[in-house]
Amino acid sequence: MSISISKIFDRIPKMSVPNGNPDTWNKIADWASRPAPNRAITGITAYITQPYIDGHNRNVDKATRDISKDRTRAKVIVGTLAGIAVRQPSYNLVEAMTHPEGTKKYSKWLIPGSKLLGLTENSIFLKTHRIIVSTLLALGIMCFSNFALDAPGTAFLTNLLIDRRKARNALKEGVDA
Repeated sequence: MSISISKIFDRIPKMSVPNGNPDTWNKIADWASRPAPNRAITGITAYITQPYIDGHNRNVDKATRDISKDRTRAKVIVGTLAGIAVRQPSYNLVEAMTHPEGTKKYSKWLIPGSKLLGLTENSIFLKTHRIIVSTLLALGIMCFSNFALDAPGTAFLTNLLIDRRKARNALKEGVDA
């Protein structure tokens, strides 16, 4: 039996966002599309969904599922915090170096010369350019921070979460940890 994707989407009820203030929706979209808030949103989503998936893996025993959930939580927490810590300063640095009307020495340094003439602060090109350049800068920095921060931080936090879970389980069973 073949099911087409279009038939599945045809069955989904049609809904729309109530008419609101377009400026409000644009401000929310601008904020959420920046690298640091975007990483926070994906981190929160991962923290909610990934441990649940690990906890329901029936191909491994309960002890392995518990350790897997702890490790996933630690990876998500450390990865999200490190991602935000790298991405926000990267965005701020790129934003400081992409002001078309700026008078400081490096205020126009990251704007392509061909785009500088007539460029305004609120242009779509400038917003997109800032996001792209700051994301690339953050990715470069994160190639190093993954080894310097993420790996040791994940190992440390995983061990803390495992110890905490074992202590909780021992208390439930009435045995000293």
